[in-house]
Amino acid sequence: MKFLVAGVGAMGTRFALKLKQAGNDVTVVDGWDLRLKSLKKDGLCANLDGQEVVEHVPAYGQTELPNNLRFDVVLFLTKSMQLEQMVKDLLPNFDDHTMALCLMNGIGHEQTLEKYLSKEQVFLGNTMWTAQMTRPDHVLLEDDGSCELSNVVPGEPQASQAKQLVEVLDKAGLKCHLLADPRYSVFRKGCVNGTLNTLCTLFECNLEEFSKTSHAHKMVVEVVKEFAAVGAKEGINLDVDEAVHHVEDCYRVIGAHYPSMYQDLVKNNRRTEVDYINGYVASHGKKYGLKTPYCTLLTQEVHTKEDLQHAK
Repeated sequence: MKFLVAGVGAMGTRFALKLKQAGNDVTVVDGWDLRLKSLKKDGLCANLDGQEVVEHVPAYGQTELPNNLRFDVVLFLTKSMQLEQMVKDLLPNFDDHTMALCLMNGIGHEQTLEKYLSKEQVFLGNTMWTAQMTRPDHVLLEDDGSCELSNVVPGEPQASQAKQLVEVLDKAGLKCHLLADPRYSVFRKGCVNGTLNTLCTLFECNLEEFSKTSHAHKMVVEVVKEFAAVGAKEGINLDVDEAVHHVEDCYRVIGAHYPSMYQDLVKNNRRTEVDYINGYVASHGKKYGLKTPYCTLLTQEVHTKEDLQHAK
């Protein structure tokens, strides 16, 4: 299958590398000049489960991609705030048969994609794989994980296409599963991001360290309740107890991990995706007349930390 991976940071590198190793035709595109320079010169370089690996793939800046190139799938793994511009820049490379697969952190990305593409072309999901960019030219890929996806609009051919995507990603070792309801899954993953990503960034700790604090469980429960309340207004009925368990199970599975928001702000002094995670709950809670004190405060605190650090 012919893939364009849009956004080749840590997670984009994992997917591009594994898809290439499985024999797929992979091209990558990114808007970060320093990262792009290393991709063009040295390829995809990573420590994958303790082994140094390199895969060379065509790499372009997001405004450099030749308009005549076509792909079966455009896999979006860019940062949330960069998605809309990335879609606009890549529109010339879409035709009616191109699938747009979004596995990014954050809520509401299908709405951005559907501004420019037909709903039938949009496939949505999430990933529980971890990835860490150690340098602009190198990524650390360890721990176990999985991903899941489905078509946004029911019916054919998109249901069959979703199954095909699952098979291709699973064959690449990405442990992919087919979802019944992709938006439920996105809100459920949002609970992980809205607790562990945000709180570990603010407290500058990994998941295991956070789990040992006296107020960790209380904070997780309250944030998940706010995600569930907003989800209910949007037709998504989250099981709060199950979602809390899902969050706290991460302590066992990837306890030594520092989340992507931590890597962005604490390690690399880059602005975060919080507006698409806790900020989504805060803004939509206001829209629906719901009180979301935890998500509202956490969003404000992350932005304050960004301002104090003069994050770019």
